[in-house]
Amino acid sequence: MATRSWIVPNPSQHDVEGVARLRVQLVAGLVTVVGHDATGVRVDVAEVDGNPLELTVEGDRLTIGYPFLGWDGWVKRLRSYRSTDTARLTVHVPRATAVTVATALAGASVADLAEDVSLTTASGQLRVTGCRGAVSLRSASGGVDVSGHDGPVRVSTAAGRTTVTGDLPRVEATTVAGAVDVATSARTSMVDLSTVSGALKVSLPTGTGVSLTARTVAGAVRVDGVDRRSPGLGATTVEERTAEGICFLSTRSVSGNLDVVRAAVLPGAPR
Repeated sequence: MATRSWIVPNPSQHDVEGVARLRVQLVAGLVTVVGHDATGVRVDVAEVDGNPLELTVEGDRLTIGYPFLGWDGWVKRLRSYRSTDTARLTVHVPRATAVTVATALAGASVADLAEDVSLTTASGQLRVTGCRGAVSLRSASGGVDVSGHDGPVRVSTAAGRTTVTGDLPRVEATTVAGAVDVATSARTSMVDLSTVSGALKVSLPTGTGVSLTARTVAGAVRVDGVDRRSPGLGATTVEERTAEGICFLSTRSVSGNLDVVRAAVLPGAPR
């Protein structure tokens, strides 16, 4: 398999053809990935401070990052990495490009794609806007914002706030202390949320049925403003079937409250 690579020590622009997969690895700074209608990839590097970046094309995959770090094992070392290498770049890719990003401190933003997206960070902010396909996001302390999404979403955080909106057939979110706010316009959905102390909120279209199983030690379980928590430490179950669809909702918490709200208008529905 032919491999091409070049070093990027300064701000510059690069055009690459034949890319179906993008992989980006940064320490600090910001990476923005935007889908476009062109067939090629355009990389706009606005800032490079510290070690230079390397762009490598292997088959149909473009990798942007630091060659001395290597990709294997990088994700596991994110939390302890202390380099100050900084880069800011924008990558325009065909909409059907699969994207994987891993950062230590850098933020990552992805928009207008129709393929799977995977973002991992220690403390950067993660944002996904107007995409389709499966999204997987992992963060130790950075916030997570998914808006206008069409497809399944999986999120794992420690302390950052998580907001997910769109036409969401399935959402899985796990956090320690961060709040989780999910608003789905899908009439049939599966939502699975887990927290220790963060507040949980699920917004559904008006009239949607709910099949709820909530396990909590000290948190409230409210449906449309009414506390439905069962006495004791057992699971709270709510079964409300309607002809307008249903959300199968499962939650677990120690002290985090759960609010289920059926609203007429939901924010962030996909275009």
